[in-house]
Amino acid sequence: MQLPRGIAITGLGMVSAIGLDVISSCASARAGLSRRSELALEESDVDTLETVPLRGHVVQGATNGFDGFARLLRLGELALGDLLGQSGLRDEHLSRTGLVLNLPGDFYESTHLRAGLATVPSEEEAAEQQELLAEVRDARERLKQRMPRELLALHSLALPAQAQACFTGGAATFMSGLAQAVQWLQTRALDRCLVGGIDSFVHGEPLTQVHELGLTRGVGAVTGFFPGEASAFVLLERVDAARARGAAIHGLLGPHAATREKQHRFLTPPPLGAALFDAMAACLTVSAPPARDVGRVIVNINGDNIRARDFGTALVRLADAKLPSTFPQWYPPEHCGEIGAATGAASICMGVRGFARNYAGTQDILVALLDDDENRGAFILESPLSQPREGVP
Repeated sequence: MQLPRGIAITGLGMVSAIGLDVISSCASARAGLSRRSELALEESDVDTLETVPLRGHVVQGATNGFDGFARLLRLGELALGDLLGQSGLRDEHLSRTGLVLNLPGDFYESTHLRAGLATVPSEEEAAEQQELLAEVRDARERLKQRMPRELLALHSLALPAQAQACFTGGAATFMSGLAQAVQWLQTRALDRCLVGGIDSFVHGEPLTQVHELGLTRGVGAVTGFFPGEASAFVLLERVDAARARGAAIHGLLGPHAATREKQHRFLTPPPLGAALFDAMAACLTVSAPPARDVGRVIVNINGDNIRARDFGTALVRLADAKLPSTFPQWYPPEHCGEIGAATGAASICMGVRGFARNYAGTQDILVALLDDDENRGAFILESPLSQPREGVP
């Protein structure tokens, strides 16, 4: 668990199925809106003997005609542009600014690939399997190399090469990027860092993979998630650096913790809240500020019963440990669909906008992140009105 000191949130940007900027996305979520549409993938209805399209949360218009890498890049371009338009960053600030990206991981693709391979392969089949899995990993490495370069070029941003980092995974992998950004700021290697996530499950192979793994909701499936797509960015900045350039402070980053389960959701028994409890408890038991009052949780419950059981069991463990365990809850997937790697940054946007518009109902928000792989994480968002924070020494 890490307790960042003096880390402010000074910029937000987001694009989702319910808004092409952070203000409209978060306002729509507050109003309880969602916007599902038909996807290209169809499934059979055994009762009517007809094919029925899956439904998901698509960013309409802005992503039409884009697929694969280009679709992710388009989502990232829109969200980062939204942030840059209201953050006040100028060219003279860029030499002390970093970039951290959370991009789609290979868990679903690798699991889908293994499911289609022989359970007890011959020596030749085993070699072929390893070659296919290596290709999946190589594709993620190419994504990590290409995305930051092209994303920054679209906005003509010249950031130091040594101040750029990419991680691939799901919602909880965001914690790795968050930790990297905090380290750069606390050691004064940088003054500020753009931290973002991009993901899409509504088109092409990602949609096919999650559907064939039985994760999507549809005909005959009353549990599961609706595929979504989104991108979100936040600007983290040391408080002293933010004040020096006259930036508005929208929120503060509190303690954060990353943990891992012993196994992923496709193994038996599935995770039962142990790792998520550890992450949430680590954030809730930090002594500063002295009277932390977490009054809301943002958690990526998405309609999947295994994920719901994981979170619910974590709450039971919190109650057994005499820690707060009953909170009003916000669920980003309820409004945006399953948005994977974009979830962490989108959750910050939702929480900080709740502070700004005075509907959060609390000075501290706990964000809990679950994945279908082993990763879990949690962090606290603090209202800028809760307590003054100074920059690190």
